[in-house]
Amino acid sequence: MPQRTPAPLMHDAEPEPELELPVSPMPPASEVSTSRSQPHSQSPWWRTVLAGVSGRLRHLRNRRHDRRTASLSRRQRWLLWGQRALLIVLACAILAAGGLAWEWQTTPSVDGLMAYVRQQDRLHHTRYIPLAQISPWVGKALIAIEDERFYQHHGLDTIGLLRAAWDDLRAGKIVEGGSTLTAQLAKNAYLQDYDRPISLKLQDLTLALKIEQRYTKAQILEMYLNLVYFGEGAYGIAAAAHRYFGARANQLDPAQAALLAGLVQAPGYFDPWCHPEAAQDRQQVVIDHMVEQGALTQAQAHAARHEQFSFWAPGARRPHDAYCAA
Repeated sequence: MPQRTPAPLMHDAEPEPELELPVSPMPPASEVSTSRSQPHSQSPWWRTVLAGVSGRLRHLRNRRHDRRTASLSRRQRWLLWGQRALLIVLACAILAAGGLAWEWQTTPSVDGLMAYVRQQDRLHHTRYIPLAQISPWVGKALIAIEDERFYQHHGLDTIGLLRAAWDDLRAGKIVEGGSTLTAQLAKNAYLQDYDRPISLKLQDLTLALKIEQRYTKAQILEMYLNLVYFGEGAYGIAAAAHRYFGARANQLDPAQAALLAGLVQAPGYFDPWCHPEAAQDRQQVVIDHMVEQGALTQAQAHAARHEQFSFWAPGARRPHDAYCAA
């Protein structure tokens, strides 16, 4: 048999050397950013301008939309406030109408008002004077200072009430009453009170409407002048003319009438014997109102302003029976 040739002994194989791949160096960051931004820098200039204009237009359109939305919201707010104000006015009108209807049924009749005024004059030991026997200057002065729309309203002067409410609101207190001569007549005849709560105010307004429905303006003015208090114990125009001037009611001139008309608001405060300066200032206010309403000419007003009375003459003495409250 043929002899086998022994296989050569295997020695440990030597490890093959590892192949090292070449590593290319990283480019600097500035080069990278430059290379990345190159495509944008290569865009046409007109595209950049167009994009800027488009953005500006979009901004302006958005601003107009915001303004339109804000304006719409303001209109909506005003509309809402207007609706609420209207509802409040309607509610007040309904309440006032209901209160007036109630007071109309509960307040007394005014048919006997003239007889009541005559009775009061007898109690005060004075004489009832018809309007024809009273100086016309008295009525003009009284209407000018107390109720300038006396011949236009029907017992309730809405304009006067609103103006008085506004003046009271600005002053923060009651500075004007807004009552008409008819309402004052009703108060003096039927409602002898001083605190004037709302219920009584509604009553004298209701009575004023009743009086206007029953009597003429001339009758109302006549009853008022015969009933109102002028201070110093003088009830009615006849007693006031005699007390302050020693004259009759038909003899009063514009200056005298203006002084007496000014007493009605506060007889004690404007008493010419006790407070001559206040009385004279008040008289001037009445004269100014008479001029504004055409009741006096400028010449008549000038004469009335310079008419001298013993009340404010130098060294004047008050009568011994004059009553001046402390």
